[in-house]
Amino acid sequence: MTPTAMPVSTEHTIALEKRHRLPGGQTMTDLAGLVVDRARNAEVWDTDGKRYIDFFTGVGVCNIGHSHPRFLADVQEQLAACAVGTFFTDVRSRYYELLSSQLPERLGRIHMFSTGSEAVEAAVKLARAATGRHEVVSFWGGFHGKTQGALGLHGGPRKRHSGPFPPGSHQVPYAYCYRCPLQLAHPACGQRCVEVAEESIENSTLGDVAAIIVEPVQGTNGNIVPPAGYLRALRRLADRVGALLILDEVITGFGRTGSLFAFQHEPEASPDVVVLGKAMASGVPASAVVSRSELVEGTPFAAPSAAASTFGGNPLASAAALATLRILLDEGLPERADRLGASVARRLASWTEEFPFVGNAACAGLMIGVELVEPGTRHPLPKDVTRGVFQHLLAEGVLAMAYDSRIRIYPPLSIPPEHLDEGLAAFERVFRSLSHTLARR
Repeated sequence: MTPTAMPVSTEHTIALEKRHRLPGGQTMTDLAGLVVDRARNAEVWDTDGKRYIDFFTGVGVCNIGHSHPRFLADVQEQLAACAVGTFFTDVRSRYYELLSSQLPERLGRIHMFSTGSEAVEAAVKLARAATGRHEVVSFWGGFHGKTQGALGLHGGPRKRHSGPFPPGSHQVPYAYCYRCPLQLAHPACGQRCVEVAEESIENSTLGDVAAIIVEPVQGTNGNIVPPAGYLRALRRLADRVGALLILDEVITGFGRTGSLFAFQHEPEASPDVVVLGKAMASGVPASAVVSRSELVEGTPFAAPSAAASTFGGNPLASAAALATLRILLDEGLPERADRLGASVARRLASWTEEFPFVGNAACAGLMIGVELVEPGTRHPLPKDVTRGVFQHLLAEGVLAMAYDSRIRIYPPLSIPPEHLDEGLAAFERVFRSLSHTLARR
């Protein structure tokens, strides 16, 4: 008879991992200090039995909800059959067929990788091969991954002391209207930031721009939603400078913004390359570059094994991606995110009226951003205050990226309305408590 295993405490599990790991892990992990036991749809339970509403979902990875029965069945079946390999598989061919059916014809060719960073670097490699140019333009506040090449595209302080980076990268202002770097107001500005981007390209580059890479909604910067028409303006800019337009949809893709892909809100934007990841396979590592063959035929990118990835498109990842996409489409989850997002937007508007420390608050579907500022200013609330917000939400049973002045909320697209309301109501209780705290300062 096998003896019954003794239960292991949360403290022991955390201490054991910390004893063996290198520093540099996720902020959320250490601040929360919980050990996950199980998860279902939008609910997570830790090993101490506490229940949480999940407004985190691994940074927007689990759009279909945790432990979806169809997803589990399909992945378990594939795992039992074959999980690794580079050969043709029926499951990958069916995934490619379904995904391409949801894309414009000019974006019907797919290549799978493992992570968003890896796919971003492959997209840049594709653009350089296709154009014969080498420079890349990205945006202030943009984030495209943590590998060396992807981090070099970042427009902010995260890359400090991490160089040197590959040459040829240039950053220009993003349409962050709440904090307009040009001190203008939309729409009277006439999208002056796009004109400044063009002027920067003219004056700062070698005239050798291969690609402009941009997030349709900036995720890591705080879920910053640009104004309508912005992506169309960037499409025209790319055409004028002879560059490919790469849309980084690692976070925005697979229904998060209320359409399957964010560029579908502005079809005229018509990207040349789209990068996918995160929610693509609901927790199984998978990413992809989507483009068209004629861009790279006859170039080094198309040489045998030139774009190959050890784990990219393996049978398990393909099965997880196929199951995810089927569920998204069959259950109408992008449309559901759009409907729920409309109700969230109304609630966010009430927050900006009720709480003087809530500055910018907006959402695209269920990609929600809330910015906390000193009342009467646009100065970010200090970290000791925002860490308190995070801990109070944790006590209320809500997991959210609320430890910084720019709060990011990513519920599953399948979240029941009552759970969405429960999580937002917890935010409101914490914010009312914060109002009293700030008033006493």
